Amino acid sequence: MDYPKAGDSSSSLSGGLTAVARSLYAMIADGTERIEPGTPGLEELITRGLIVTNQWKTDHYVLLESSDVLRRQVETELRAVQARVARVLDTARLVEELPRRPSAEEGGMKFLATLEECRAAVVESMHGVRATVWTAQPVERTQKTMEKSTPRDVDNLVNGVKYRTIYLDSARHQPHQRVWAEKVTELGGEVRTLPGGFHRMVIIDGKEANGRAIISDHRAGPGYLSRNTGWLVTNAGMVAQLVAVYEEQWTRADPWTGGYARFSGSVAFTLDDEKILRGLLDRRTHESIAADLGVDLRTVTNRLSRIYKSLDLKPGDKFSLGMAYERHLTQRREQRQNTGA
Repeated sequence: MDYPKAGDSSSSLSGGLTAVARSLYAMIADGTERIEPGTPGLEELITRGLIVTNQWKTDHYVLLESSDVLRRQVETELRAVQARVARVLDTARLVEELPRRPSAEEGGMKFLATLEECRAAVVESMHGVRATVWTAQPVERTQKTMEKSTPRDVDNLVNGVKYRTIYLDSARHQPHQRVWAEKVTELGGEVRTLPGGFHRMVIIDGKEANGRAIISDHRAGPGYLSRNTGWLVTNAGMVAQLVAVYEEQWTRADPWTGGYARFSGSVAFTLDDEKILRGLLDRRTHESIAADLGVDLRTVTNRLSRIYKSLDLKPGDKFSLGMAYERHLTQRREQRQNTGA
């Protein structure tokens, strides 16, 4: 098609016309008004909207101004577009009304029928992680699994991804899981354990707009499928609900940085123990704490060793020690409230 040049009304009107139609248009432009029906090019000019019938004289035609031609063309095309959109919307409504086979993915939920599908969903989701990864694993992790996941977890932590993981208490007695916990927590990851009673899940960027979760479909009793099936959840509202479930589980769990036992809260601290622990929470040196207690440095060191041993914590695990002390204080406050003291 020959595109018209700016300011050239004849070419703007004649672009794409046949030779006979252009010739007839030129005649009308020169003043010829009466055109016999069936004249070659007449139907083409009328169809293109370039001329209209003179309503006062039969078989007489007049040219339309360029602006009128374009306006009419735009109106025609818009009506055509509106009609196409209306057909699409009608089809969409029809599809919704007609019966159909249930889909594997509805409302931001996709059923994962095999263990391989579950693993693939986790791997695919991890590729796009931006801020956080929260996992809850109420199953034993093999040494091979931990060795495979460690490089990926370390790489994400180095790149600024924040990690939270909940394992079974039994993980504290598995050497390969202790090694993993030590590496992860050294890089800022957070690990906690529970004796059981929590749901298996992986939540990626749970508090972001594009958060997603992969959760186990293991259900006891009627309706039980398989512990190797699950769901990929991308619906924002449902992800938010799973985040709330995870946070409840996290609150119940105890911190772990690679030590052995879970703090039970049953160890009683002496007044001197509490002074030492408060000093550590305030980030004071052992020398400063010893001076306040009026004892030598070795006494403070020995008392700390005894405290770590009584809590069954790894020596130097100040994070878990601080959490144990915080729980001790909370339990003591609750006891005072219950007794009215």
